[in-house]
Formats: sequence, C-alpha cells, structure tokens
Amino acid sequence: MVVPNGRHKLIVPYQNGLSARRVASGEHAEQHYAPGQPALIGLWEEPTILSSSMARTCTIGVEFLPHGLRHFLRLSADQLTQQIVPLADVLGRSGMELGERVGGAANAQQAGTLVNDFLRACLRRRQMGSAGVDVVHASLSMLAASNYRMEVNELERRMGYSRRYLHALFLREVGLAPKRLASVLTFERLYRRFSQQKSVTQLKHDALELFYDQAHFIRNFRRFSGFAPGKFAELQNEFGRIFYVDNRP
Repeated sequence: MVVPNGRHKLIVPYQNGLSARRVASGEHAEQHYAPGQPALIGLWEEPTILSSSMARTCTIGVEFLPHGLRHFLRLSADQLTQQIVPLADVLGRSGMELGERVGGAANAQQAGTLVNDFLRACLRRRQMGSAGVDVVHASLSMLAASNYRMEVNELERRMGYSRRYLHALFLREVGLAPKRLASVLTFERLYRRFSQQKSVTQLKHDALELFYDQAHFIRNFRRFSGFAPGKFAELQNEFGRIFYVDNRP
C-alpha cells in the first residue's frame, strides 16, 4: 500500500512487472505495467495498492517535488491527478523508446542511468520551465513554515495574488489546489516518520503539532490510508514503506 505524499512519480519496471489498484474508490480493476513500460503516477488523495508476481522484482522509481514535474514535461499537472498513465500516452514515441532502452539494459545500474539521461534531456528541452513555478515554490514554503495550518486567505494576502489565480496556478503546476495539497503534505510529514518507527504512540504525539485535535487527525489518517492508525501499524507493508526511506527533513 502506497499512501499519498504530494509528489509525482515516474515508475519504470525493469525486472518483473507492477500492478496498481485504487483502494478507497471501491474499484477493483488493476492496471498492469510490464517490464520496460514506464508510467507516471499523479498526485493522489487516497492510497494505492502496488503488487507484483512472486519473482525477482526490480523497479526504477523517480519522485518529483510537488512542483517539480513541470520542469520536465509540458502537460498541465492536473491531467495526472488521481491517475496512473503510461509514459507513452504523455510523450508518445520518446516515452516508448525509454521503455525499450530500459528493457534492453544489461543490468539495473545501466537501466537507472538510462532513466537519468532521459530526464536530463527532458530538462534541457524545457529550459526555463514554467513561469508559475516560483510562485508555487514560495507558496509551499510559506505553508510548510506554518505546519500547513495557514488559511488560503492568509496565503493569498502574503503572496499578493487572488484565490482564483492561486487555485488555477496550483492545478496547472502541481495538480491539487493549495488547501487540498496542504492536507496531503501534512499527512506526509507524519507518515514519513511513522513509516520508519511504526510507533502509534509517537504518531499521535507528532499529530498534535499538525492537527487541531485527535479527531481531526484520525479522520485524515483514515482518508489517506484507509485505516485507523493502530490498525495500519499492524499491516505488513514493507513495499509501501520504500517510498519513505529518504532523509528529507
């Protein structure tokens, strides 16, 4: 189970494929991505089940900052919200060629280098990126400094832009409106530490810094994970926790 963390992902199966299924929506249909078939994962507000067959599995994953994907791709980020999309559907032939090159790589290290080179080429083609990225980056910094408690009205006042403009800008550059993204990132802060410690007691203590009360915290935890905190801690979810093994503050 992979919970929302406010970051787009590029997933490139190298050995064995991956299947993805939505959890909270009640949909049971799976999307399957074979080795050498890259996919883009947009921003989600519900957990996703990723699985593979019982065989050696190697997948290359690249995670972008909330506003980072637009440095590489021209599409509006809201086209990926709540979606898992084959890279070829977004980039056409170049997306297919990446999959073919990765599929023919001699080893995982070479496959990772191919993905890295591909992203560097995308970045060079985009050059200046998007004009709205700086505004979104500054807005996200303000929200983070407030532990994501800042109201949109206050963000609007400090940034000097209207609510409508910020809403449209966040949808285009990130994929979620400011308030919805702040909810995801609040949860992400908590879950990242919880995924390492697996302590419900510490989780509830940390939640007091980010949520107004325990009921608000539990409601949001259920929304993003599908379970109450104690029940979630009992799950064997090592695969899901690999998304949270970094050293971000």
